[in-house]
Amino acid sequence: MEQYLTSIRGNQALRERLGEELRSGLFPHAHIIEGASGFGKHLLATEIAMSLACESRTKAGTPLPCGTCRNCRRIKRGNCPDIITVSKGERATMGVETIRTLREGLATVPNDLDVKIYIIEDAHTMTVQAQNALLLTLEEPPSFVVFLLLAEDSGALLETVRSRAPTHRLQPIDRETMRDFLLTDTAARAAGAAGLATERPAEFEALLSLAAGSIGKALLLLDGEKRAPLIERISRVSELVNCLLDRKAPDRLLLALQALGTARDAVHADLSMLQLALRDLLLLGRTEQAALLFYTDTDAAAELATRFTGAGIFALSAAVDSALEALAANANVRLTIINLFNQLCTS
Repeated sequence: MEQYLTSIRGNQALRERLGEELRSGLFPHAHIIEGASGFGKHLLATEIAMSLACESRTKAGTPLPCGTCRNCRRIKRGNCPDIITVSKGERATMGVETIRTLREGLATVPNDLDVKIYIIEDAHTMTVQAQNALLLTLEEPPSFVVFLLLAEDSGALLETVRSRAPTHRLQPIDRETMRDFLLTDTAARAAGAAGLATERPAEFEALLSLAAGSIGKALLLLDGEKRAPLIERISRVSELVNCLLDRKAPDRLLLALQALGTARDAVHADLSMLQLALRDLLLLGRTEQAALLFYTDTDAAAELATRFTGAGIFALSAAVDSALEALAANANVRLTIINLFNQLCTS
């Protein structure tokens, strides 16, 4: 089997599809790479750039990119003048002037490579005027130019832009792939991943859950100061689940809800995590093969799931959904928690 874009973890079908297009030379001039923050959009763009310029690109049976030729090494180091990164900088949106500046240098032929690649970061933040300006270029680009638009949400792009560039969605990677990455990657090991897995295995498992399939987020969570408040969130949510089982002690449930605090974003994050826990329990009530998003001990979670009914979990989840919608609509946080308490007690 051909080895394509091997720096990307998971996403096997996407890697094979892109790799075959890159190997054949039939690679469209514009692409949208979509994925949540930390999913590896920029890394994939770099791998694509290396593949387009790789000196072994047409050699079947060799990895693509090879990673060792002169072009691959220069692009990987970030010092190739034909790879142009376009950014919005500190601004909230990318305006039309940024795209106009891009277009001014568009016709200039590549310096070192046969191709010139524009990596447009945060493409979903482009204003309508910026997108329309880019559209003029996407329609008739120079033959040597490739555009890679990185977006968290391709739906924020105009339909006319999306119609001229296929969208490639990066998926969250599974738990075991994440574990393997953290325990074998040089940077992750240097950041303490192996030590954490050995010395505090429960915390390491919690990190895998918190990363939610994002390698970028997992690397951030190797920082103990960033991880600590999220570990505390797991503890609060676990207490809430236990309280939901003990309907004869409503005072305990009320205290657990009040422990969420009054900061809107923090309460929203806690309740969103509670939804993940309820989702796990619902799935475990139906199959032992569920891919868990909150719980790390499948056996313990499966035993916990037997103490809920499916209808009961649906009712609890509906109550939490109502609270999340209220918070998103700027409802009073304290009142939202009281309303949630009343709904949970009657669910």
